[in-house]
Amino acid sequence: MSLAEAGFAAVADDDRTLAQLAVGQVAFADALVVAGCDPAMRDAWESARLAAVCKRLAPGAPIVMELPQRPVTWTIAESLLAAVAPGARRGRLDGPHDPLLRDQPALSADCGVSWVEFHADRPLHPGRLHEAIDVLLDGVVCARGRLWLATRPDEALWLESAGGGLRVAPGGRWLAAMGEEQRDRVDPERRAMGALRWDERFGDRHTSLVVLVHRADAVDVREALRSACLDDVEFAAGGALWSTYDDPFGQMHADPCDDLEPPAAPAVDATRNTEGSHNREDR
Repeated sequence: MSLAEAGFAAVADDDRTLAQLAVGQVAFADALVVAGCDPAMRDAWESARLAAVCKRLAPGAPIVMELPQRPVTWTIAESLLAAVAPGARRGRLDGPHDPLLRDQPALSADCGVSWVEFHADRPLHPGRLHEAIDVLLDGVVCARGRLWLATRPDEALWLESAGGGLRVAPGGRWLAAMGEEQRDRVDPERRAMGALRWDERFGDRHTSLVVLVHRADAVDVREALRSACLDDVEFAAGGALWSTYDDPFGQMHADPCDDLEPPAAPAVDATRNTEGSHNREDR
């Protein structure tokens, strides 16, 4: 259900779902209070799985599981705030080129919940990526990351999904597509990360996705995404061929989609720390 359908949309073009908003807020939080954890009202397995999701979305955040018969008091709230780590986000927004897994979340599975990482150093075929997009929705809590699309050599795309909603929006220019003066104005940490993966031909261009799954098979997720990468023949053909591929991703693309035409709405700022633009972040 979208925010507008639920009566919560405060911005005209905000087409996020409730799930996208919830996941974005949890991932942004420095501390969490999880309400409604009464064992009589919630299955123990469901509660454990919810805790596993929260710990992976906000691994550095202290968490209080609130019981209806023992609501959070001011004393508990003070203790919770005191437990916020010195390096917590404290309102800082992440950009599309920042690390995708903050605060070193556990990569092992808990209650079937685990992070799946996917990285590729060759571009994605836009048509095959569009076909593979369902793998980021079914049995997936959320996904986010940078995309190197074969038809977009200069700008990364930023993908975010949650609860059956997925959006792809502009994510900013690659360092390799910038002039020297532009690169000098980029955050030093990003320049350092780009230097570590720099390729003589393609610079810092790459694809990096993290997917939080709870029912999906990690192997299936990686294989579907790997199949969207250019094969050896396509990769060797170079940019002249890549530019001829049909590209179903417009300035902003949303799933589920009825056709391959880009929507008329303007692109959403992909630097917002909310679930963000094809509706259906590397450590």
